[in-house]
Amino acid sequence: MLPYLAPQENQGGSSLMVYYSRKNPSLGVVITAIDLNGSEEELSKSLEGIDIVIASVPPNALDTQLPLARAAKKAGVKRFVPAAYAMAVAPNGISTAQKKKEKIYVDLEKIGIPHTIIDVGWWHFGFVPRLPSGATDYAIALPDFLVNLIPEDGNMKTYLVDNRDVGPLVARIIADPRTISSRVMANGDVLTINEMYEIAERLSGEKPERRHVSADKLKSMIDNARGKIAAGQVDYPTLVGCFWLEYYYSSFIDGDNSPAGAQRLGYTLASDLYPDVKTTSFETFFVDILGHKLTLPYSKQNTS
Repeated sequence: MLPYLAPQENQGGSSLMVYYSRKNPSLGVVITAIDLNGSEEELSKSLEGIDIVIASVPPNALDTQLPLARAAKKAGVKRFVPAAYAMAVAPNGISTAQKKKEKIYVDLEKIGIPHTIIDVGWWHFGFVPRLPSGATDYAIALPDFLVNLIPEDGNMKTYLVDNRDVGPLVARIIADPRTISSRVMANGDVLTINEMYEIAERLSGEKPERRHVSADKLKSMIDNARGKIAAGQVDYPTLVGCFWLEYYYSSFIDGDNSPAGAQRLGYTLASDLYPDVKTTSFETFFVDILGHKLTLPYSKQNTS
C-alpha cells in the first residue's frame, strides 16, 4: 500500500505519516521511528506538519494507536486513519477483533480528531481453492483446516478486493473530503464463494473439493479455538485461525460483508465514490495465480 500513498504529497499538497508496525525500506516514503511510550509533547512534535496519519497495527496492538491519535490531535493533523482494513463486521457480533476496533473508534470520537475508517473486504487470496493437481498450493494463505471450507450453501455475496488494488483505493479515499467521519469499503468484486469456485473450475479445468460446514459446526469450531486461546495456546496459527473463523461467521452466516450488510453498517463504497478506478477481478487474479505470476503477501518471496 505504501508506494501508492507517497505521491499524495505532490498531488494534493498533503503530507502523510504512516505509523507502521514493521520496517519497510525502499518504499518511497520516509519512515520515522517514534516512541509511543514517550510524552504526548514528544509525539506531537514528531507529527508537526503532517496532514494525514495512517495506523497499521495487528489486533494485539490496537491500543497503541490512542497516544498517537491524541498527539495527532494536538499537532493539528487533519485526518487519522485507524487500523481497520478488514471486512464489514457488526460492532457487537461474533468477532473479538472487531469489538476491540470499535472501542478504538469510540475513543477517536472522544479525542475529537477527524478520522476515516477504511475496510477492504476479503482479499482474493483468501479464496484460492486447493486443486487436485496441487497447482495452487503455493498461493494458499490459509491453515489446512480452513482450506476449501465453505460456510452453509456458499451463496452469500461478499465484498472482495485484490490486494494490489488496496493502495490506489486508499490513496483516493484519504485525499477525499467526503470521507471524513465515514466508514468506507475499498471494494472490488462482489461474489459468492460458489461463484469464485466456479471461476476456478472453468479456468483450471479441475474440480476443487468443497467442504461445506453448517452455521452450528462453524460456531463449534470458533468455540474450540477460543477454548485453546483461553487455555494459553496463543501461537500465531491458533490466533489467526480463530479470527478467520469469526470473520467467516460474520461474513457468510450473518452477512455483514454482503452489500446489504455493509449498507446496514453504514459503509460508503469506494466503487460508488470513484467509478473511474478499475479494480482487478477475481477472474483476472486467478489467471495470474495459475500462471504463477503472484506470490503470497508478506511471504519472503514477495518483494512488492
